[in-house]
Amino acid sequence: MGVETWMTFILALLVALAVPGPDLVLVVQSATRGVREGASTAAGVVTGLALHAVLAVAGATALLAAKPGALSLVQLLGAGVLLWMGTAMLRSRRADARAPSAAKPATRGGYARGFATNATNPKALLFFAAVLPQFIGRGDDADLRTLVLCASVVIGAGLWWSAAIALVRIFGFHRSPTADRVVTLLGGVVLLAIGAGLLATTMTDLAGIGS
Repeated sequence: MGVETWMTFILALLVALAVPGPDLVLVVQSATRGVREGASTAAGVVTGLALHAVLAVAGATALLAAKPGALSLVQLLGAGVLLWMGTAMLRSRRADARAPSAAKPATRGGYARGFATNATNPKALLFFAAVLPQFIGRGDDADLRTLVLCASVVIGAGLWWSAAIALVRIFGFHRSPTADRVVTLLGGVVLLAIGAGLLATTMTDLAGIGS
C-alpha cells in the first residue's frame, strides 16, 4: 500500500469522523462536564472502534454485513442504545436543573456509554465493511494492509477526540453550566432523533425482507 493510498484513506476517515453522529454528541456533552469525563467517554468510543477493527481483521464484519438479518439486528440494537442514551441525557438535565450547579456531580459511566454507543453503531460497522476493503486490495500482504488501516482508524479516532476535548477546554465550555445545559438538551434531542430514524429505517427494511 502506497503513501497516496494511505493518505486517501485517512481523508475518508476524517470525513467519517467529522460527520455529526452519536459519538460526537456523547463526547462533547461529556467534555462539558469535565475534561476527565470527556476523556473517559472518548476512550470508550475508541475501544468500541478497536472492537470493530478486531472483527474486521478476523473477517467477521464482512460476514455480518452480508447477512441482512444480522445487520438489521445490529441496527435495532444501536437504535435502542441511542434512544436510551438520549432519554437518559434529558433526564440528567432535568435533575441538574433541580440541583445547585456547584453541587452537580460528573456523570458516571462515561467509558461504558462511549463503548456501548460505538460498539452498536451501524455507521462504524459499515465503515469497516464497505469503506475499508476499498483500500486493502488483493495480494499476499492484504492481511498486513488490513492491520495498518485498522490501526490507523483507532489511532486517528483517538487523536480526533483528543482534539475535540481540547477545543471544549480552550473555549471554557467545561466551566460553563449554561453550555452544559444547552449541550445536554441538544444532545439528548439529537440522540433521540437519530435513534428514532434508525429504528424507522430498520423496521422498513425488515418489512421489505419479510415481504
